[in-house]
Amino acid sequence: MLPLALAVFAVGVDSYIVAAVLPAIADDLGESIASVGLLASAYALPTALLSPLLGPVSDRRGRRFAMLLGLAVFAAAAAACVLAPSLPFLLAARALNGVGGAIVLPAAFAAAADDAAPEGRGRAMGLLAGMFPLSTLLGLPLGALAAVIAGWRGSFAFILVVALVAAALISRLPAGRPQAVERGPSYVQTIRIAVGDPRARAALTVTFLWLTAAFGLFIYVAEFVHRTYGIPADRAGLVYVVVGLVGVVATRRSDRVIAMLGARRTVLTAISMFSAAAFVLPLTSVALPLSIVVFAVWAYGTWTGIPAMQTIVAGLSSTARGTLLAFVGSAINLGAVVGPIVTGRVLEAGGFAWAGPWAAALGLLALTVAWRVLPDATTEAEPEPLAIPVEA
Repeated sequence: MLPLALAVFAVGVDSYIVAAVLPAIADDLGESIASVGLLASAYALPTALLSPLLGPVSDRRGRRFAMLLGLAVFAAAAAACVLAPSLPFLLAARALNGVGGAIVLPAAFAAAADDAAPEGRGRAMGLLAGMFPLSTLLGLPLGALAAVIAGWRGSFAFILVVALVAAALISRLPAGRPQAVERGPSYVQTIRIAVGDPRARAALTVTFLWLTAAFGLFIYVAEFVHRTYGIPADRAGLVYVVVGLVGVVATRRSDRVIAMLGARRTVLTAISMFSAAAFVLPLTSVALPLSIVVFAVWAYGTWTGIPAMQTIVAGLSSTARGTLLAFVGSAINLGAVVGPIVTGRVLEAGGFAWAGPWAAALGLLALTVAWRVLPDATTEAEPEPLAIPVEA
Protein backbone atom coordinates (compact mmCIF):
# COMPACT_ATOMS: atom_id res chain seq x y z
CA MET A 1 0.00 0.00 0.00
CA LEU A 2 2.95 2.36 0.63
CA PRO A 3 3.93 2.67 -3.07
CA LEU A 4 0.31 3.43 -4.00
CA ALA A 5 -0.01 5.96 -1.19
CA LEU A 6 3.22 7.71 -2.20
CA ALA A 7 2.04 7.97 -5.81
CA VAL A 8 -1.26 9.54 -4.71
CA PHE A 9 0.64 11.81 -2.30
CA ALA A 10 2.79 13.10 -5.18
CA VAL A 11 -0.30 13.93 -7.23
CA GLY A 12 -1.95 15.54 -4.21
CA VAL A 13 1.01 17.82 -3.51
CA ASP A 14 1.18 18.78 -7.17
CA SER A 15 -2.52 19.70 -7.11
CA TYR A 16 -2.03 22.25 -4.34
CA ILE A 17 1.60 23.38 -4.61
CA VAL A 18 0.90 26.28 -6.98
CA ALA A 19 -1.03 28.11 -4.25
CA ALA A 20 2.14 28.31 -2.16
CA VAL A 21 4.37 29.75 -4.88
CA LEU A 22 2.07 31.93 -7.02
CA PRO A 23 3.61 35.27 -5.94
CA ALA A 24 7.16 33.98 -6.47
CA ILE A 25 6.34 32.68 -9.96
CA ALA A 26 4.62 35.94 -10.89
CA ASP A 27 7.63 38.00 -9.75
CA ASP A 28 10.21 35.77 -11.42
CA LEU A 29 8.43 35.51 -14.77
CA GLY A 30 7.13 39.08 -14.78
CA GLU A 31 3.48 38.03 -15.01
CA SER A 32 0.34 39.10 -13.15
CA ILE A 33 -1.10 37.00 -10.32
CA ALA A 34 -4.26 36.48 -12.37
CA SER A 35 -2.26 35.08 -15.28
CA VAL A 36 -0.18 32.81 -13.08
CA GLY A 37 -3.37 31.63 -11.39
CA LEU A 38 -4.22 29.83 -14.64
CA LEU A 39 -1.64 27.23 -13.62
CA ALA A 40 -4.26 25.64 -11.34
CA SER A 41 -6.78 25.32 -14.17
CA ALA A 42 -4.08 24.13 -16.58
CA TYR A 43 -3.60 21.15 -14.28
CA ALA A 44 -7.22 20.41 -13.32
CA LEU A 45 -8.84 20.68 -16.76
CA PRO A 46 -6.79 18.00 -18.57
CA THR A 47 -7.26 15.72 -15.57
CA ALA A 48 -11.02 16.22 -15.72
CA LEU A 49 -11.30 15.74 -19.48
CA LEU A 50 -8.79 12.95 -20.04
CA SER A 51 -9.34 10.71 -16.99
CA PRO A 52 -12.20 8.79 -18.65
CA LEU A 53 -10.09 8.20 -21.77
CA LEU A 54 -6.97 7.18 -19.86
CA GLY A 55 -8.69 5.13 -17.14
CA PRO A 56 -9.01 2.01 -19.32
CA VAL A 57 -5.20 1.80 -19.56
CA SER A 58 -5.00 0.04 -16.20
CA ASP A 59 -7.93 -2.24 -17.05
CA ARG A 60 -6.32 -3.25 -20.35
CA ARG A 61 -2.59 -3.26 -19.50
CA GLY A 62 -2.49 -3.78 -15.75
CA ARG A 63 -2.31 -1.49 -12.73
CA ARG A 64 1.49 -1.44 -12.38
CA PHE A 65 2.02 -0.61 -16.05
CA ALA A 66 -0.48 2.27 -15.87
CA MET A 67 1.00 3.70 -12.68
CA LEU A 68 4.54 3.58 -14.06
CA LEU A 69 3.41 5.18 -17.32
CA GLY A 70 1.53 7.91 -15.47
CA LEU A 71 4.43 8.59 -13.11
CA ALA A 72 6.83 8.77 -16.05
CA VAL A 73 4.66 11.43 -17.69
CA PHE A 74 4.18 13.12 -14.33
CA ALA A 75 7.93 13.20 -13.55
CA ALA A 76 8.80 14.50 -17.02
CA ALA A 77 6.25 17.28 -16.60
CA ALA A 78 7.60 18.17 -13.15
CA ALA A 79 11.11 18.39 -14.63
CA ALA A 80 9.74 20.67 -17.37
CA CYS A 81 8.22 22.89 -14.68
CA VAL A 82 11.63 23.16 -13.01
CA LEU A 83 13.20 24.28 -16.29
CA ALA A 84 10.30 26.43 -17.58
CA PRO A 85 11.65 29.71 -19.05
CA SER A 86 8.23 31.35 -19.50
CA LEU A 87 4.60 31.19 -18.38
CA PRO A 88 3.30 29.55 -21.62
CA PHE A 89 5.92 26.81 -21.24
CA LEU A 90 4.99 26.39 -17.57
CA LEU A 91 1.27 26.21 -18.44
CA ALA A 92 1.99 23.45 -20.98
CA ALA A 93 4.07 21.55 -18.43
CA ARG A 94 1.29 21.82 -15.86
CA ALA A 95 -1.19 20.48 -18.39
CA LEU A 96 1.14 17.51 -18.95
CA ASN A 97 1.25 17.07 -15.16
CA GLY A 98 -2.52 16.75 -15.27
CA VAL A 99 -2.29 14.04 -17.92
CA GLY A 100 0.09 12.05 -15.72
CA GLY A 101 -2.21 12.45 -12.74
CA ALA A 102 -5.17 11.30 -14.84
CA ILE A 103 -3.36 7.99 -15.46
CA VAL A 104 -1.92 7.49 -11.96
CA LEU A 105 -4.93 8.12 -9.72
CA PRO A 106 -7.53 5.70 -11.11
CA ALA A 107 -4.88 2.99 -11.48
CA ALA A 108 -3.75 3.42 -7.85
CA PHE A 109 -7.27 3.36 -6.43
CA ALA A 110 -8.20 0.40 -8.64
CA ALA A 111 -5.09 -1.49 -7.49
CA ALA A 112 -6.02 -0.87 -3.86
CA ALA A 113 -9.56 -2.13 -4.51
CA ASP A 114 -8.25 -5.19 -6.35
CA ASP A 115 -6.13 -6.21 -3.38
CA ALA A 116 -8.84 -5.65 -0.77
CA ALA A 117 -11.68 -7.97 0.15
CA PRO A 118 -15.13 -6.35 -0.27
CA GLU A 119 -15.40 -5.77 3.49
CA GLY A 120 -11.99 -4.08 3.53
CA ARG A 121 -12.46 -1.92 0.45
CA GLY A 122 -13.64 1.11 2.44
CA ARG A 123 -10.42 1.05 4.46
CA ALA A 124 -8.29 0.83 1.30
CA MET A 125 -10.13 3.75 -0.30
CA GLY A 126 -9.83 5.77 2.91
CA LEU A 127 -6.09 5.20 3.20
CA LEU A 128 -5.42 6.42 -0.33
CA ALA A 129 -7.92 9.29 -0.13
CA GLY A 130 -6.15 10.36 3.06
CA MET A 131 -3.09 11.23 1.01
CA PHE A 132 -4.85 14.35 -0.28
CA PRO A 133 -5.39 16.07 3.09
CA LEU A 134 -2.00 14.74 4.17
CA SER A 135 -0.45 16.41 1.13
CA THR A 136 -2.06 19.67 2.28
CA LEU A 137 -0.82 19.19 5.83
CA LEU A 138 2.73 17.97 5.09
CA GLY A 139 3.35 18.31 1.37
CA LEU A 140 2.62 22.01 1.05
CA PRO A 141 4.94 23.07 3.91
CA LEU A 142 7.71 20.83 2.54
CA GLY A 143 7.18 22.21 -0.95
CA ALA A 144 7.19 25.75 0.42
CA LEU A 145 10.42 24.99 2.29
CA ALA A 146 11.96 23.76 -0.95
CA ALA A 147 10.90 27.05 -2.52
CA VAL A 148 12.62 29.00 0.27
CA ILE A 149 15.82 27.04 -0.30
CA ALA A 150 15.86 26.88 -4.10
CA GLY A 151 13.18 29.29 -5.32
CA TRP A 152 9.79 28.33 -6.73
CA ARG A 153 11.46 25.82 -9.04
CA GLY A 154 12.54 23.93 -5.93
CA SER A 155 8.89 23.13 -5.18
CA PHE A 156 8.53 21.32 -8.49
CA ALA A 157 11.88 19.61 -7.92
CA PHE A 158 10.43 18.28 -4.65
CA ILE A 159 7.44 16.86 -6.56
CA LEU A 160 9.82 15.30 -9.10
CA VAL A 161 11.76 13.51 -6.34
CA VAL A 162 8.57 12.16 -4.71
CA ALA A 163 7.31 10.91 -8.09
CA LEU A 164 10.60 9.15 -8.85
CA VAL A 165 10.66 7.45 -5.43
CA ALA A 166 7.05 6.32 -5.93
CA ALA A 167 7.91 4.94 -9.37
CA ALA A 168 10.88 3.04 -7.97
CA LEU A 169 8.70 1.42 -5.31
CA ILE A 170 5.87 0.60 -7.73
CA SER A 171 8.31 -0.99 -10.20
CA ARG A 172 9.03 -3.61 -7.52
CA LEU A 173 5.37 -4.62 -7.17
CA PRO A 174 4.13 -7.80 -8.88
CA ALA A 175 2.95 -7.07 -12.41
CA GLY A 176 -0.36 -8.86 -11.95
CA ARG A 177 -2.67 -9.67 -14.84
CA PRO A 178 -4.77 -7.00 -16.58
CA GLN A 179 -8.41 -7.41 -15.66
CA ALA A 180 -9.49 -7.11 -19.28
CA VAL A 181 -7.37 -10.03 -20.41
CA GLU A 182 -9.32 -12.31 -18.07
CA ARG A 183 -12.82 -11.05 -18.85
CA GLY A 184 -12.57 -9.75 -22.41
CA PRO A 185 -14.10 -6.25 -22.76
CA SER A 186 -12.32 -4.00 -25.23
CA TYR A 187 -11.03 -0.50 -24.59
CA VAL A 188 -14.23 1.01 -25.97
CA GLN A 189 -16.42 -1.44 -24.09
CA THR A 190 -14.86 -0.53 -20.75
CA ILE A 191 -15.81 3.11 -21.38
CA ARG A 192 -19.31 2.07 -22.45
CA ILE A 193 -19.65 0.12 -19.21
CA ALA A 194 -18.90 3.27 -17.23
CA VAL A 195 -21.43 5.45 -19.05
CA GLY A 196 -24.02 2.81 -19.95
CA ASP A 197 -25.11 1.57 -16.53
CA PRO A 198 -27.56 3.67 -14.46
CA ARG A 199 -25.74 2.88 -11.22
CA ALA A 200 -22.51 4.34 -12.57
CA ARG A 201 -24.28 7.39 -14.02
CA ALA A 202 -26.01 8.01 -10.71
CA ALA A 203 -22.72 7.94 -8.80
CA LEU A 204 -21.04 10.26 -11.29
CA THR A 205 -23.94 12.75 -11.25
CA VAL A 206 -23.96 12.90 -7.46
CA THR A 207 -20.16 13.32 -7.35
CA PHE A 208 -20.20 16.18 -9.85
CA LEU A 209 -23.03 18.10 -8.13
CA TRP A 210 -21.60 17.59 -4.66
CA LEU A 211 -18.01 18.53 -5.52
CA THR A 212 -19.10 21.49 -7.66
CA ALA A 213 -20.83 22.87 -4.58
CA ALA A 214 -17.98 21.96 -2.22
CA PHE A 215 -15.05 23.18 -4.33
CA GLY A 216 -17.00 26.26 -5.39
CA LEU A 217 -17.21 27.52 -1.82
CA PHE A 218 -13.98 25.93 -0.57
CA ILE A 219 -11.75 28.09 -2.75
CA TYR A 220 -13.20 31.26 -1.18
CA VAL A 221 -13.12 30.27 2.51
CA ALA A 222 -9.87 32.17 3.12
CA GLU A 223 -11.47 35.24 1.54
CA PHE A 224 -14.43 34.82 3.92
CA VAL A 225 -12.05 34.79 6.87
CA HIS A 226 -10.18 37.79 5.48
CA ARG A 227 -13.31 39.88 4.86
CA THR A 228 -15.21 38.89 7.97
CA TYR A 229 -12.50 39.09 10.60
CA GLY A 230 -9.99 41.47 9.01
CA ILE A 231 -7.22 38.88 9.11
CA PRO A 232 -4.43 39.72 6.63
CA ALA A 233 -4.81 37.90 3.33
CA ASP A 234 -1.45 36.13 3.66
CA ARG A 235 -2.56 34.61 6.98
CA ALA A 236 -6.22 33.90 6.28
CA GLY A 237 -5.19 30.89 4.20
CA LEU A 238 -4.03 29.16 7.37
CA VAL A 239 -7.65 28.14 7.84
CA TYR A 240 -6.99 25.42 5.26
CA VAL A 241 -4.77 23.67 7.79
CA VAL A 242 -8.10 22.59 9.27
CA VAL A 243 -8.76 20.62 6.08
CA GLY A 244 -5.45 18.80 6.42
CA LEU A 245 -5.86 17.93 10.10
CA VAL A 246 -9.53 16.97 9.97
CA GLY A 247 -9.15 15.26 6.60
CA VAL A 248 -6.42 12.93 7.83
CA VAL A 249 -8.53 11.93 10.83
CA ALA A 250 -11.67 11.50 8.72
CA THR A 251 -10.07 9.30 6.08
CA ARG A 252 -8.39 7.12 8.69
CA ARG A 253 -11.76 6.54 10.37
CA SER A 254 -13.85 6.36 7.20
CA ASP A 255 -13.73 2.55 7.04
CA ARG A 256 -15.37 2.35 10.48
CA VAL A 257 -18.09 4.78 9.46
CA ILE A 258 -18.69 2.89 6.21
CA ALA A 259 -18.85 -0.42 8.08
CA MET A 260 -21.35 1.03 10.55
CA LEU A 261 -23.60 3.00 8.18
CA GLY A 262 -22.93 1.41 4.81
CA ALA A 263 -21.34 3.29 1.91
CA ARG A 264 -24.59 4.80 0.61
CA ARG A 265 -25.67 6.20 3.98
CA THR A 266 -22.16 7.51 4.58
CA VAL A 267 -22.34 9.49 1.33
CA LEU A 268 -25.80 10.83 2.25
CA THR A 269 -24.54 11.86 5.69
CA ALA A 270 -21.45 13.52 4.19
CA ILE A 271 -23.45 15.59 1.71
CA SER A 272 -25.86 16.58 4.50
CA MET A 273 -22.95 17.76 6.67
CA PHE A 274 -21.55 19.84 3.82
CA SER A 275 -24.93 21.39 2.93
CA ALA A 276 -25.64 22.36 6.53
CA ALA A 277 -22.14 23.81 6.98
CA ALA A 278 -22.33 25.80 3.73
CA PHE A 279 -25.67 27.32 4.74
CA VAL A 280 -24.52 28.17 8.26
CA LEU A 281 -21.02 29.49 7.39
CA PRO A 282 -22.13 33.07 6.50
CA LEU A 283 -24.02 33.19 9.83
CA THR A 284 -20.90 32.45 11.89
CA SER A 285 -19.40 35.92 11.48
CA VAL A 286 -19.81 36.58 15.22
CA ALA A 287 -16.75 34.49 16.11
CA LEU A 288 -13.82 33.01 14.20
CA PRO A 289 -13.71 29.82 16.32
CA LEU A 290 -17.33 29.16 15.35
CA SER A 291 -16.47 29.52 11.66
CA ILE A 292 -13.56 27.11 12.08
CA VAL A 293 -15.80 24.54 13.79
CA VAL A 294 -18.29 24.74 10.92
CA PHE A 295 -15.49 24.39 8.38
CA ALA A 296 -14.16 21.37 10.30
CA VAL A 297 -17.61 19.70 10.18
CA TRP A 298 -17.66 20.31 6.42
CA ALA A 299 -14.14 18.86 6.01
CA TYR A 300 -14.90 15.81 8.14
CA GLY A 301 -18.02 15.01 6.15
CA THR A 302 -16.29 15.46 2.80
CA TRP A 303 -13.26 13.31 3.59
CA THR A 304 -15.47 10.59 5.04
CA GLY A 305 -17.86 10.68 2.09
CA ILE A 306 -15.36 10.60 -0.78
CA PRO A 307 -13.89 7.17 0.19
CA ALA A 308 -17.47 5.90 0.59
CA MET A 309 -18.33 7.03 -2.94
CA GLN A 310 -15.17 5.40 -4.28
CA THR A 311 -16.09 2.22 -2.41
CA ILE A 312 -19.47 2.17 -4.15
CA VAL A 313 -17.95 2.74 -7.59
CA ALA A 314 -15.09 0.28 -7.09
CA GLY A 315 -17.62 -2.44 -6.30
CA LEU A 316 -19.65 -1.98 -9.49
CA SER A 317 -17.28 -3.88 -11.78
CA SER A 318 -13.96 -5.69 -11.55
CA THR A 319 -13.35 -5.63 -15.30
CA ALA A 320 -13.79 -1.86 -15.68
CA ARG A 321 -12.81 -0.75 -12.18
CA GLY A 322 -9.99 1.55 -13.30
CA THR A 323 -12.24 3.19 -15.89
CA LEU A 324 -15.08 3.73 -13.42
CA LEU A 325 -12.75 5.29 -10.85
CA ALA A 326 -11.29 7.46 -13.61
CA PHE A 327 -14.78 8.79 -14.32
CA VAL A 328 -15.16 9.60 -10.62
CA GLY A 329 -11.87 11.50 -10.74
CA SER A 330 -13.11 13.34 -13.81
CA ALA A 331 -16.34 14.30 -12.02
CA ILE A 332 -14.34 15.58 -9.03
CA ASN A 333 -12.02 17.65 -11.21
CA LEU A 334 -14.87 19.03 -13.30
CA GLY A 335 -16.42 20.16 -10.03
CA ALA A 336 -13.10 21.83 -9.17
CA VAL A 337 -13.18 23.69 -12.50
CA VAL A 338 -16.88 24.63 -12.65
CA GLY A 339 -17.54 25.25 -8.96
CA PRO A 340 -15.21 28.23 -8.36
CA ILE A 341 -16.35 29.90 -11.59
CA VAL A 342 -20.07 29.71 -10.81
CA THR A 343 -19.74 30.44 -7.10
CA GLY A 344 -17.44 33.35 -7.89
CA ARG A 345 -20.21 34.96 -9.94
CA VAL A 346 -22.69 34.39 -7.09
CA LEU A 347 -20.17 35.92 -4.66
CA GLU A 348 -19.80 39.01 -6.82
CA ALA A 349 -23.58 39.43 -6.97
CA GLY A 350 -24.45 38.95 -3.30
CA GLY A 351 -21.37 38.24 -1.23
CA PHE A 352 -21.16 35.29 1.13
CA ALA A 353 -24.75 35.86 2.22
CA TRP A 354 -25.66 34.46 -1.21
CA ALA A 355 -22.70 32.16 -1.82
CA GLY A 356 -23.29 30.02 1.27
CA PRO A 357 -26.98 29.29 0.59
CA TRP A 358 -26.19 28.77 -3.11
CA ALA A 359 -23.64 26.07 -2.29
CA ALA A 360 -26.03 24.55 0.24
CA ALA A 361 -28.83 24.44 -2.35
CA LEU A 362 -26.58 22.68 -4.84
CA GLY A 363 -25.56 20.28 -2.09
CA LEU A 364 -29.21 19.55 -1.35
CA LEU A 365 -29.76 18.81 -5.04
CA ALA A 366 -26.88 16.32 -4.88
CA LEU A 367 -28.40 14.84 -1.71
CA THR A 368 -31.79 14.43 -3.38
CA VAL A 369 -30.30 12.69 -6.40
CA ALA A 370 -28.16 10.48 -4.14
CA TRP A 371 -31.13 9.50 -1.97
CA ARG A 372 -33.24 8.57 -4.98
CA VAL A 373 -30.79 6.73 -7.23
CA LEU A 374 -27.39 6.12 -5.60
CA PRO A 375 -26.60 2.39 -5.34
CA ASP A 376 -25.22 0.83 -2.20
CA ALA A 377 -22.08 -1.24 -1.78
CA THR A 378 -22.35 -4.26 0.47
CA THR A 379 -19.51 -5.37 2.69
CA GLU A 380 -20.55 -9.02 2.75
CA ALA A 381 -20.33 -9.95 -0.92
CA GLU A 382 -19.09 -8.69 -4.25
CA PRO A 383 -21.86 -6.88 -6.16
CA GLU A 384 -22.93 -8.25 -9.52
CA PRO A 385 -20.57 -6.96 -12.25
CA LEU A 386 -21.86 -4.44 -14.72
CA ALA A 387 -23.04 -5.97 -17.95
CA ILE A 388 -20.83 -5.55 -21.00
CA PRO A 389 -22.81 -3.79 -23.72
CA VAL A 390 -23.44 -5.94 -26.78
CA GLU A 391 -23.59 -4.53 -30.26
CA ALA A 392 -27.00 -4.81 -31.87
